[in-house]
Amino acid sequence: MSPIARDFVPTTGFGAIDLAPVDYGPVSAGSAEQIDQLLSNGFPTLRFPAELEQRFQHDTAADRLRVIIITAALVVILFNGYLLTDLLMIPDVFAEAVALRTGLFTPVTLIGLYVLIKTPHPLFREVLVLLAAVLAASIVLYLPSISKDPLAGPYLVGLAMVVMFSHSVAQMRFWMAIALDIFIAIGTAVALHFIPPAPIEVMIPSALVLISTVTFTLFGCYSLERDERQNWLLRIRETNLLAALKTANERLDKISRSDLLTQVANRRHFDEFLTRVWERAEVDGSEVSLIMIDVDHFKAYNDHYGHPAGDECLRQVAGTLKRRLRRPGDLVARFGGEEFIAVLTGTTLPIALQAADRIKVAIERLRVPHVGSPTSSFVTVSVGVASMRPIDRGTSQKTLLIKADEALYRAKNSGRNRVWPDPDAEGAA
Repeated sequence: MSPIARDFVPTTGFGAIDLAPVDYGPVSAGSAEQIDQLLSNGFPTLRFPAELEQRFQHDTAADRLRVIIITAALVVILFNGYLLTDLLMIPDVFAEAVALRTGLFTPVTLIGLYVLIKTPHPLFREVLVLLAAVLAASIVLYLPSISKDPLAGPYLVGLAMVVMFSHSVAQMRFWMAIALDIFIAIGTAVALHFIPPAPIEVMIPSALVLISTVTFTLFGCYSLERDERQNWLLRIRETNLLAALKTANERLDKISRSDLLTQVANRRHFDEFLTRVWERAEVDGSEVSLIMIDVDHFKAYNDHYGHPAGDECLRQVAGTLKRRLRRPGDLVARFGGEEFIAVLTGTTLPIALQAADRIKVAIERLRVPHVGSPTSSFVTVSVGVASMRPIDRGTSQKTLLIKADEALYRAKNSGRNRVWPDPDAEGAA
């Protein structure tokens, strides 16, 4: 089923109509360029390129159907109300007027409205509106044509009401309105051959009223549709600009929370994340663990291999950390210089020590040469681990950080390339 055919999902009856339009989201880049061109150059034919036209019809379908439903109810009442005019001006065909207005136009209009609700395709919708107007105009043309009353000629001024209602109240699309006006012009010319002669002093003003009504309402019809299309283009452009701005802001926010070199979280994001994790752990009673990692003898590495190589080394270490700490609730961040830190949520010290040991081994297995290191010929890391339960007395985020930093200091002073507390030492848990 096409997007247009899915504008509404009616069930049975008029009260079960889904009139909520679906949001397509931002338009494509190509469509955005077309929108700018259309707003700059205009659209005198009241048509958009195919993709935009389809979306316009879809987005405006709900409002358009509301208008048609309301005007259909009004036209049935008003069109039958004109039976009083029939009785006063052409009483000799009043029976035919009742049959045509009440017996034909009313049920046909209601049936057409029901069919429209069940099959709300844009072109089908506008054709049905046109056909209803043509039927109304045909009745107004036919009744004086079969009447012998002297007022049959002036009766044709009633066509002005058909035109005014169709163009203004029903908001008929411009090209459909043109088709209706052509039909009325031809129909009037034919009907005048059958209508009894009327005083020229009456017919000329009546003709001027009809011509003026057609001209003014046709201009209004064009302006109304043009403004509707222009406003829709402006809304779509605004939606597109807001979506682009949202994407840019999200990207900027991501950049502001990421370390540009290593593509892990930066210190700012780490601080915010640790606060949220700590607060959550205060509620559920879980433990929070920190793993602090320092690249051994990194200054010597930079001095020997140069800063570009040092940057690449940090990227490899960060990538390894992200691969080894992949739980959704964990975070890896660059703490500063060659130091990294990881937050492990709901993790006890023994589990955190196991993760830290895996990190140390994984960095060794990278086999990144480090001839300037006095402890190893490859890049290694020292790792400090600390764990706390926020609900315990005397604990705080600051205390946890201090303990992790002290553990890292002990690992470095104990010969580097190791984890502290030592997971293999007795009582480390």
